[in-house]
Amino acid sequence: MTRQRRRPRTRQRQHFTPVPWPRNPVRRFSPEYFYFHFTNCPDHGGRNGCYLCYQVERTQTGLPLDKVKRTQTDLPLDVSTGVFENEFYPKEPKHTEICFLNWFKTQPAFLAQNLSREEKYHVTWFMSWSPCFQCARQVVEFLKDHEYVQLSIFVARLYYSSRPQYQQGLRSLQGAGAQVAIMTPDDFAYCRKVFVDDPDKPFRYWKGIYINSCSLSKTLKDFLRYQGN
Repeated sequence: MTRQRRRPRTRQRQHFTPVPWPRNPVRRFSPEYFYFHFTNCPDHGGRNGCYLCYQVERTQTGLPLDKVKRTQTDLPLDVSTGVFENEFYPKEPKHTEICFLNWFKTQPAFLAQNLSREEKYHVTWFMSWSPCFQCARQVVEFLKDHEYVQLSIFVARLYYSSRPQYQQGLRSLQGAGAQVAIMTPDDFAYCRKVFVDDPDKPFRYWKGIYINSCSLSKTLKDFLRYQGN
């Protein structure tokens, strides 16, 4: 008697619903997200989202940026550092930079009246992608309207680096007084410690991290030096 083969059951494919980020900002995010989205490799496959790790400090004005006195002791822990992701379903899509600015302007701890005349807020962003030109334009307007804020932007990769409008967006940020630079291996290690779960675990250096950082840094410097005709 011939034994009949059973036809394998086919699972009914359920409708996929995008899972939103739990909230913006979060204090830390997972090592898996960090290593995937912040790896500065030439292959960008699947890295469509953007993550922004921020740090806010009070600084004394009138001193070089590398010598200013900084303190976070007067800022609540949940606002002095954190991580933003692009907002998406079910909310209106927004890039991480705009999410941060909208949030920052609503925080009582960051209102100008909380500062003395000698103080400013120094905001540092560590971003998986550099800002697009539309976001750069809005960040420039924010810096013009909030002179008590200094901004430093360190990016893992350059977004659409071959397109002139994106290059001009980075130049406009520098022209507005923002520091724009490529993340170094030390920057990645710092982010692993401050913004990622299990901070006591050592940072895992990936293949090409030094070469990619140097190459991207040279490209960015060429953009920022270019003045056009």
